[in-house]
Amino acid sequence: MFSFFQKETPEQLKAQAKANYEKAAALKSTSRESASMRVRIALLAKAHLDSVFIEGAERTGTWQELCMLAIANGQEKPEPPTPTYFHRVKTQGTENHTYTWIPEDLTDEVFNIGARYQTVQIDAHQSIAMVQRIADEICQKDLKLDAPFKALQFLRDELEAAGETVNIPAGGGAAALGEGAVDPEEDNGKPGTPGA
Repeated sequence: MFSFFQKETPEQLKAQAKANYEKAAALKSTSRESASMRVRIALLAKAHLDSVFIEGAERTGTWQELCMLAIANGQEKPEPPTPTYFHRVKTQGTENHTYTWIPEDLTDEVFNIGARYQTVQIDAHQSIAMVQRIADEICQKDLKLDAPFKALQFLRDELEAAGETVNIPAGGGAAALGEGAVDPEEDNGKPGTPGA
């Protein structure tokens, strides 16, 4: 018997997540509904950035352990990890989950930042500034929002709990690296290759 309440498959939900981002980025209208959609997609993008950064750090840590085991056993190192382009995140204020998506090149960048943070090539402040620059790009360029969200809030909270000050405002990701400072993203190797 046919059911009108069939659940959508993960593949359908992923396709919808990508379509929603692209639709929000293509909106020309300044109506209340358009603004609401842009903000909703920005909140999903924020969750996506956090999730990808954590994935990059965790999978790189596991990869490093596997490399040490391989070397100890005289085997070849495994291939470095690569990012997942769709992430399943909990919807704020509910028990529901949804898929998130941002352009793959930005996911690659954030994954590599998480990997480089894990391998201590960059510190927490540099990581926040680099991911904030990507958040600013998503909000200002793609979603045309005046006020970008703060990227990696969980990492900011950890630093502040440790007594450190974080002076990287939303909208200040590029400026946070400073004039004449060496951008740690330069020469960062290809996506998924920590330490390349």
